[in-house]
Amino acid sequence: MPTTDLIVFFRIGERLTLTLVVLVVSTIVMIGFWRTVQRVNLTEGGKLGVAGSFAFSTPVFVLLTIVGYAYVSLSAPISVSTGAERPQTELAGTSASSFVGASPAATIPAPPVDLGYSSALAERKIRSLNCMARGRELTARQQDDLALIKLDLMIPVWAADWGDPDRFRAWASGIDPAAPNARAEIVFEGVHPTC
Repeated sequence: MPTTDLIVFFRIGERLTLTLVVLVVSTIVMIGFWRTVQRVNLTEGGKLGVAGSFAFSTPVFVLLTIVGYAYVSLSAPISVSTGAERPQTELAGTSASSFVGASPAATIPAPPVDLGYSSALAERKIRSLNCMARGRELTARQQDDLALIKLDLMIPVWAADWGDPDRFRAWASGIDPAAPNARAEIVFEGVHPTC
């Protein structure tokens, strides 16, 4: 059985269930209406009249409930469409009700990168890492990993006055013992003042 048929059968079952719920609720409301507003008295000599206007009698109330439900139910007929029928993208100027989904990434301009903010954030993270590592005995593997993590934070925001990043990487990895650029070393070894 194709998926479309399953969806249609599910929608039909959903409508029938909703119809049953509406009928049960309207029956409960009708009985409550009879017991409170109309006060039906079926004893000998009892009154069957309506206490109030005829416009609020039970049959009118139930009829309006069922007509309202039928209008809501039938105003949106069951329809199923496959994804192949829809276009891949739609214009942004179409109405909101006709477009559901995401537009291609190429049409959304990327926000400008604030290099100063990114650099300050990377420096703060490096200082935090150095504070956490301070006073602890790290294994050689942990020291290498810490250096690589700090390098990964520094490289995307590398400042021009920090010198050659490859030479600094060689120093930080322990490959080249030559002293690196002083400014880059300050960032690499920096700690928080409260640390």
